[in-house]
Amino acid sequence: MSVDTVARSDFRSVRRSSVVLGVVVAFVGMVALVFLGSSSVHPEPVRTTWGFSALVVWVFPLLVAPLTYLAIAGDRERGSIKYHLGLPNSRGKYFLAKYVSRTGVAAVTMALGVVVAFVVATATYESAPDLVRFLTLGAISVLFAVAIAGVFVALSASVTTRSRAMFGVFGAYFVLSAFWVGFLPVLNLGTVLDAVASIPGVTVPESARAIIGSLSPAGAYFNLLPELVWSDVLTDYDVFAPIADQPEYLGYEAWFNLLVLGVWAVGAPLVGYLRFRSAELG
Repeated sequence: MSVDTVARSDFRSVRRSSVVLGVVVAFVGMVALVFLGSSSVHPEPVRTTWGFSALVVWVFPLLVAPLTYLAIAGDRERGSIKYHLGLPNSRGKYFLAKYVSRTGVAAVTMALGVVVAFVVATATYESAPDLVRFLTLGAISVLFAVAIAGVFVALSASVTTRSRAMFGVFGAYFVLSAFWVGFLPVLNLGTVLDAVASIPGVTVPESARAIIGSLSPAGAYFNLLPELVWSDVLTDYDVFAPIADQPEYLGYEAWFNLLVLGVWAVGAPLVGYLRFRSAELG
C-alpha cells in the first residue's frame, strides 16, 4: 500500500466525520467576517491583515487541533493501526500519509482563508488590496499552518491514547502560542525570563529576548509580518506603532524566522516519527 493510498483513505475518513468541513467553514467564515467588518472602518485592507494574523495564531491552531490530535493516537487506541501496518505498510509510509493528509488540509484551509480575504477586500474596500502583499501573507501563513499541524501530528504519534494526545496538543498550543508570544499578561515568556534572570541577579539582553521569542512557530510568524508584509506601512497605522522601530536583532531578521518555521515544519514531524518508529503498538 502506497503513501498516496493511505493518505486518501485517511482523508476520506476525516471527511466523513465532517471535521474537515467544519475546520474549513469555521476559519474561512471568520476571515470573511473580519474583513467585512473592517471594510467600513478602514479604507485600506492592509490594516485588517493585523486582525487576520491574530486569527492565524490564536484561533487557527484550535480549529485544526481536533483534526490532528487523533491522526495516529486514535488509530492506536482503537487498534485499527494494526490493520494499516499489516497490508503490508511500513511505519514510515503510514506516518507520512497521516502527516500529508492532516497538514495538507491545514495548508489548504489557510490558503482558502487568504483567497477569501483577498476577494472580500477587493469587493468591499475603498482601496484595492495589494496582490503581492496578500501572496506573501498567504505563503507565510501556509508555512505556519504546516508547522503547527506538523507539531500536532508529531504529538499524536508520540502517545498511546486520545486523552494524552488531546492534552499534549492543547498544551503545545498554550506554550508555543499563548505563553510564548505573551498573550497572557502575567504568565508569559517574558515574565519567566525575568524570574529566571533574577535568581543570579542578571539581566537578559533585549537581543537574546528577541532570539528566544522567535523560537516558536507563533513568534517566528509574527516576526515575519513586519519584515515581509507590513514594511511599507508600519508608520501609517497606530496598531503597528509597537513594531515600527524594531532594532536590527537577529531574532527579528526575516531569514532567521523563516528558518525557525522551516525547522518546526520538518523537525517536529521527524521527532514524532522517530518516537513512533520504536513505539510498542500493543
